[in-house]
Amino acid sequence: MPYRPRIDLDRQINDHLILRTAPGAVDYLAEDVRALGARVLRRYPDGLLIEYTGALRPLAASRYFDVLAVDPAALSDSLKDGVLSALLPGGDAVRFRVGDLGEERWAARERFESEYGWENSPNAWDVNVEPGGAEIGALYLTQRFGELQRTPASTNPVVAAVLTRLAKIEPGQTVLDPFCGAGTLLVHAAELARPGRLLGFDLQNRWLRMAADNLRTRGASALLARADAAHLPVESGAVDRVMANLPFGKRVGSHRVNSALYPAALAEIARVLPGNGRAVLLTDDKRLFRETVQRTRLIRVIKEIVLARGGLHPSAYVVTKRGR
Repeated sequence: MPYRPRIDLDRQINDHLILRTAPGAVDYLAEDVRALGARVLRRYPDGLLIEYTGALRPLAASRYFDVLAVDPAALSDSLKDGVLSALLPGGDAVRFRVGDLGEERWAARERFESEYGWENSPNAWDVNVEPGGAEIGALYLTQRFGELQRTPASTNPVVAAVLTRLAKIEPGQTVLDPFCGAGTLLVHAAELARPGRLLGFDLQNRWLRMAADNLRTRGASALLARADAAHLPVESGAVDRVMANLPFGKRVGSHRVNSALYPAALAEIARVLPGNGRAVLLTDDKRLFRETVQRTRLIRVIKEIVLARGGLHPSAYVVTKRGR
């Protein structure tokens, strides 16, 4: 079996921690950790430096960071009463690897072995020492919540959490993803809100099978069907919330294809939403999206948040109906 780093989430710690997230999600992360009593010491474009005192479990439950790290200069303090003291190594020593530290790499490795008694283990480690900090393997997002199957254009889990928050799903509401792919947004809607019904459509049967597997793995369910986003098999006004990662026209599709797809898909979204409906749509084909919204009856953009992932800078647009 592959080595899985372990940690005591009920351990009470006092530490300065670096939390990394997607640019655009920093405000949501800051709000999350402040609610836990953490003090924000510094903000970065893609993360926070915080002072945190308390059990690890509530902090690990946040969906808005994917990496937690410790300043390498503060490892001794962290080993005493911080997050490193909560590690549960499989052997007699903490396992570590050293990333791209340049000329300091070998000196750092020798220091961790001689000063802390750690075991250099590049292929099975508890701590990954990178220029930005000593990353705790057991607190990676995929370790905390499990890894989902992905399509080439699947939504990043942190971004999916932001989109779900923006959707403001109320208990019992019907939520639709007309470009569901592997079902990442449906999974997050099920886990972070209390929807009444989840609907997921896609043109690719293989993605629908993947979505079904992901939902089943997370203990959620949805009605999945092969359908065209330009011709949704849903009655008018029957969907309370729409969440979608639209084709950007880069990794998937093209701008030329989007020029026909966006008007048809947005017209359908406007049709299936009721007067108080709300859609959260992610795209990097921004000019086309804005122009299409302006030409689509009954909908308008009320909010835009620029996110970043994988070298792209898509925007999450919150779209509502203009009237009932």
